[in-house]
Amino acid sequence: MSPKLFSIAEKEQLKEKMFHAGLELLKEYGMTHMSVEKIAAAVGIGKSTFYNFFLSKEDFVLQLIEFNRSRFWQAVSEMLGERDKLTVRESKQVLISIINNRDSVYQYLTPEDEKKLADATPEKAAVNIDEETETLQRLFEMFENVREDVDHAVVSNLLKILALAAESRSMLHESGYERTQEKLFALLFGCIFEEDSNG
Repeated sequence: MSPKLFSIAEKEQLKEKMFHAGLELLKEYGMTHMSVEKIAAAVGIGKSTFYNFFLSKEDFVLQLIEFNRSRFWQAVSEMLGERDKLTVRESKQVLISIINNRDSVYQYLTPEDEKKLADATPEKAAVNIDEETETLQRLFEMFENVREDVDHAVVSNLLKILALAAESRSMLHESGYERTQEKLFALLFGCIFEEDSNG
């Protein structure tokens, strides 16, 4: 029996189905126990077909992160619509959604998983402040009332601290977690937006 041939559109649809199924499996099992077999079975394909799309499970997770990133930019663009800028209130919601997004892959990865991903792509593992600055600059161009003296390195670090806190929530005092997050967000917003901006 010859292997099934997919059109480009079918390949894209199947890949997207794998990303959605894989994310749910990642949430349920974590990266270690989210097997290639489970991903393939969830979308009704064989294991060998999975390897026509991805080199490995690590490659799948890295591409899933990129897929989610592109969905984030699409959502921000849709929120923006025909306008030049998001309001400060909307901008803050975007920043909060980056951290509290239930579909963020990182919150389901252990330090060991992150090391495996880093080992799979050492060129992407190193912290690249220029790349992070470009990403933040792209985002800030969509926001109203951004400070002229915004310090991209500090903003990037605060976002990482918020993400680390979300990933390690079980290690923090649960009764104070939301208040802690509110204070960190207030600090973040103060670093990004002009003081007289409301929202």
